[in-house]
Amino acid sequence: MLLAALISPAKAIINGTIAVGSDYVVTLLIGEATANGQCTGAYLRPRVVVTAAHCVIKAGKRAPEPAFAWIDFYVSQTGIDWKTPEAKASRVKVLKFWTTPEYYNRWEPEKGLTETQIDDIAFLFLEKELKGVPLSRAATREEIEMYRLGTQGAYHLGYGCINSENGKVVGNDGKPRKVDGIIGDKSRIARQQIPDRFLGVTYPAGTSLCPGDSGSPLLMKKGNEILYLATLFAGGGYNEITAGNLSHKGEASATVLWPFLPSLDQEWEKFLKEEQEIIAAEASRKLEIARAAQKLEEDRKTAIAVNTFYKDERSCHSRGIRAELQELFQGSWKSLANALGWDESSYCPLTHPVTPWTIAEVSPGTTLRWRFWFPGMFDVTSKEFVSLVKQLPTSTPLPTPGPSKVAVAKKSAITCVKGKLTKKVIAVNPKCPKGFKIKV
Repeated sequence: MLLAALISPAKAIINGTIAVGSDYVVTLLIGEATANGQCTGAYLRPRVVVTAAHCVIKAGKRAPEPAFAWIDFYVSQTGIDWKTPEAKASRVKVLKFWTTPEYYNRWEPEKGLTETQIDDIAFLFLEKELKGVPLSRAATREEIEMYRLGTQGAYHLGYGCINSENGKVVGNDGKPRKVDGIIGDKSRIARQQIPDRFLGVTYPAGTSLCPGDSGSPLLMKKGNEILYLATLFAGGGYNEITAGNLSHKGEASATVLWPFLPSLDQEWEKFLKEEQEIIAAEASRKLEIARAAQKLEEDRKTAIAVNTFYKDERSCHSRGIRAELQELFQGSWKSLANALGWDESSYCPLTHPVTPWTIAEVSPGTTLRWRFWFPGMFDVTSKEFVSLVKQLPTSTPLPTPGPSKVAVAKKSAITCVKGKLTKKVIAVNPKCPKGFKIKV
């Protein structure tokens, strides 16, 4: 079973012991406003975290297409409870990640397509060092063989799911967990496409990894050193254990680390040379996102004012799904507008906390509905409803004109003469009487 990553919230090891305060284990935190734990990782070197490639590459896509908005990618401090306010305040930005260029996150076992298990490993380069202590080093090929032969035990740290008291698998409480006494397993190596890079993991009875433990480190203590053996990417057994079969042993598959160390050294040197450019580009992206968010908020206010704003008020949804507003046009449903945003609603449960909104101009009485989907999983629609009647904004009335005023013409005076007679004529357009002339 492939471990879920970036689909549901991270969870932690079944029947493991709490490992808050560990120097090595971290969780990937995705999201700017409300960070959510996703996969597990390990603090390998200063400013370097190692995790599974399928945690960072989009499902069904090839490297380097990321599974999320790059601006939202962080890791927690080591061994922290990621649900505490401190976790968000102290998290560290991931500036770049590396996987093998050929990595393909495709998992369709019913078709024999399982490329996601090949070289399922990723290195994350951080903005600054974490507060915890990095691992001593990666185990050598010979030390890994000692584990395979069962002459050296190992342990697992992870932020996967936990087993509740009533026998159910429940969401993680934010704390990392640990399982000791793990032994090597060579039985499944022949089924792997690159056996030399594969490591089998067998848990003690009654313990197992769980969805969300993707990217977890398998570690081995040797003297005063803590060695990194492999990155866990898949497994199972938790269903049987949570159902009450405590004699069952969980199993996992992992990618050994040593073959990728030369690539890590090369990519780290490359990262140091381009770090300042990455930081500048990051700042520019943040500014663009802030401007886009401001513009979207202005558009939203305008749409509400002119009655072109539509929000789904009838249902609640989980984050990460897609939505669009559709209209019934000549007997067929057609896409009208994609969701532009998702509001948190007080009436929605924590598992489905958001509802979509968009902006659209439609005629009064148009039949509408919302469509919700997640590729390859579901595609549903809401109940139909009728568009709102458009109310044009009230304009300022023109002033009522008062009575017209008639212009009053001015009179002028002239002096008219006839022999010794003189006569003064005052009028709007004065004229001398017959026989008189205007006195110049």
